[in-house]
Amino acid sequence: MALILCLGLVSQCTFGSVGDREEEKLVILQNLIFFNNNQTIAVGTNLRSYDDQADNNIDQFTLTSGVNTFNIAVQTSTYTNWETGTYRINPPNQIFGISTSSSERSAAFAKTHTPYTIPLDLPSDDLYGKSYTFLTGGTISNITQFNSANRTGASFLYPNTRVSNMPLGVVALANISWEEIYIQMNVTGFTTKTVTILLPQGSKAITPKCKIPIKNGRSGNIEILFSLASLFQDRTVSGSPVSFLTTLSGKTDPVVISKVSNVDLYTILQQNLQAEDITFSFPGCFPGVER
Repeated sequence: MALILCLGLVSQCTFGSVGDREEEKLVILQNLIFFNNNQTIAVGTNLRSYDDQADNNIDQFTLTSGVNTFNIAVQTSTYTNWETGTYRINPPNQIFGISTSSSERSAAFAKTHTPYTIPLDLPSDDLYGKSYTFLTGGTISNITQFNSANRTGASFLYPNTRVSNMPLGVVALANISWEEIYIQMNVTGFTTKTVTILLPQGSKAITPKCKIPIKNGRSGNIEILFSLASLFQDRTVSGSPVSFLTTLSGKTDPVVISKVSNVDLYTILQQNLQAEDITFSFPGCFPGVER
């Protein structure tokens, strides 16, 4: 019924002039938002930690840094203290964004963009202006013990995710934040290093590369990957290699990494945390694909 009404509204537009066309498009978008605002569905999330090694040991993995191979064993004392995780949702038929100064949506045309990468600038009481929580705060300490599996082998599903009622549309953005990430591990290369990593409060915005629909009949939870192995991998920045493990091999054992000690290693880890689709990602999400 909502679709028929929307089509009826569109058919009444004359598009008689360039000046009127932007206002008419705005009216169409506002009507789509109005009808979609009356529908929400419950959707769950899998926040999954994995090592991409196709085995049953997510606490042990091997990485190549430069020409050298390093074996990493993550200790059971490792934990993540999550703060929260939220989604922003865009309407399924969104063509362009608008900015509003009141709940009556009495604002002007803004700019064109894809349907799933830029959240609409709407009042916080609008369903498409709200954030939807998928992760509650809490310290999770058994992340080296697998409790699930995916295509790459064993994985760990964080138990503090939650089902959220969200409006019909597509995921525009996921935000995830943590109070602390604490990692203890042994790294064996030229020698064995005992490594302690203290990463303080931080956050990451995860942008979809494909359409992740929130729709009636959706099967399965939304997947978000968190890869400890990728946190330590080599990257190339502006044509120059950035290597955590090779740099680590030159340090005196034991190695404590924090914002006040071994700052060069700390900086690399922070960059890897914030890099696009490295440590955090939507799996198998490619432009033009719907998941």
